Amino acid sequence: MALATDVRQYVPPKRIQQMESDLCALSEVWDNTPLAGPWGWSMTTKQRYKQMGFPQDSLPSDEWIQEVRRLSSRKYACEYIREMLREVDDDLLLGQEMLWREELTLKEKPPRIFKLPWSSSGRGVFVAKEYDEHVEKRLRGFITSQGGYVEDCFYEDKMVDFAMEFLIHKDHQVEFLGYSVFHAETTGTYGYNYVESQEELKHRIGVDEKLLDRLVTFHQQRLAEISYTGPVGIDMLKTADGHVHPCLEINLRMNMGILALILHEKYGTGCTQQLTPMRKQGFEAKVDKGKLMIVYH
Repeated sequence: MALATDVRQYVPPKRIQQMESDLCALSEVWDNTPLAGPWGWSMTTKQRYKQMGFPQDSLPSDEWIQEVRRLSSRKYACEYIREMLREVDDDLLLGQEMLWREELTLKEKPPRIFKLPWSSSGRGVFVAKEYDEHVEKRLRGFITSQGGYVEDCFYEDKMVDFAMEFLIHKDHQVEFLGYSVFHAETTGTYGYNYVESQEELKHRIGVDEKLLDRLVTFHQQRLAEISYTGPVGIDMLKTADGHVHPCLEINLRMNMGILALILHEKYGTGCTQQLTPMRKQGFEAKVDKGKLMIVYH
């Protein structure tokens, strides 16, 4: 949301401010790892670090943050998947219908899913099962506010949400951290991540390992070329008939999938762990019987 507004003094809605405050202790989980740092970079994040007294030369440049903003856009993900589908030729891969639109275009038969270029946790994402004036009005709003929108096929037979997690080092070596498997609602709202071993997660994904390896290799080669260092998560899905959408979006930031990998390393499969203070009102993060989740009371 801060990347979308692209200002130094972005003020999130009150509920998001409360979430920031309630969950700040969560950063302790990754503070002593190579992933230490903020959840993600934006002009607002940089401004906050300056106000805390960090010297200018220890912070990323404005130009670097602008590149992160571009690469974090779902518009860029549309370009990325075009290249991927050319290079990783496999009949099981989906994504051909993921398109960037700068003008209102409703040519394809519904149901379709529409997304803002920058949004999070299901905000700025909706499914249209038929086209009417409300859909048109909302999409015109997307064009006005963020310059366009992404349109994709809505996969009603989705079986698994999963991601590939990476860390891009300063020498542009791209480390594959592992797979994550999560649950998201139809609208994209985050549910939870499984805290399990890689073998257990690969079993949940249920995709041929040779195809997964080819996708990992492509991502490592392609991510090595971008002007970014830090954590990256690439969201994917598998349908009931075994097809794979290999790039729903690219998250150039810390994410719950990487957090789940760290927590498995610390506590193992099926763990239960309170990660932030318990609250009668507000947000808390915890692992409950192997499910990492954010709970709001």
